[in-house]
Amino acid sequence: MSDITSQPSHVLRPEELPSKDRGGGAKTIPLVTAARGATSYINGITAFEPGAQIAHHTHNVAESVIIISGEAIVDIDGRRTRLRTFDTTFVPANVPHHFENASPTEEMRIFWTYGSVDATRTIVDSGEHGRVDSESAGLEGAPHAVRELATITVRPGGEEAFERAVSQAIPLFQRALGARSLSLDSSVENPARYVLSVTWDSVADHMVSFRQSADFIAWRELIEEHLDRPIEMHHVQNVITGF
Repeated sequence: MSDITSQPSHVLRPEELPSKDRGGGAKTIPLVTAARGATSYINGITAFEPGAQIAHHTHNVAESVIIISGEAIVDIDGRRTRLRTFDTTFVPANVPHHFENASPTEEMRIFWTYGSVDATRTIVDSGEHGRVDSESAGLEGAPHAVRELATITVRPGGEEAFERAVSQAIPLFQRALGARSLSLDSSVENPARYVLSVTWDSVADHMVSFRQSADFIAWRELIEEHLDRPIEMHHVQNVITGF
């Protein structure tokens, strides 16, 4: 087996997965979730009994929905549209909306995707608020991931060489225990300054498991000659995702 990544792959069969009763004749089957390794989006299926609908609500992130069976009505901020199978919606963050089964006799199903693992739902009428991943029935609690933010300043003129070194180091991080994603951004005002962002399941995965590994030594050897000053590093957790 390949050691490219420490995160497992999955084949998910909706009929074999637990569902969450949403009330009003709707039930949700979470598919790709943070607990199953998602890092930038989550998705799932919601089934609607004949004539069923869910409460008018908003999300803190963009949502896309595909009608995968039956016919639906979507209400987006008071504008109602009838949808057929495979019609697809896109609703920006914080826009009120909901779906209804347009048929009084046949089931309707939607496939939904949210643009962040930190997606939340707020019911318009009641103000009830919670994370979408809290509906992941049958799953262990999703890890509240932490991000390592490292500010790195390289020697003038060494930007391209440093970026090549980080590209070479990607496999070292991807196979590390608890590592979920990595990105490198450069400063517009100062191209020699970078921010390396690595998402980990826990601080210990970074500070203990990775930092005590041979791969960490290899990482530092790749970048050491390009550094202009010591790396500034801290860990953060998501508090608010606004849109």
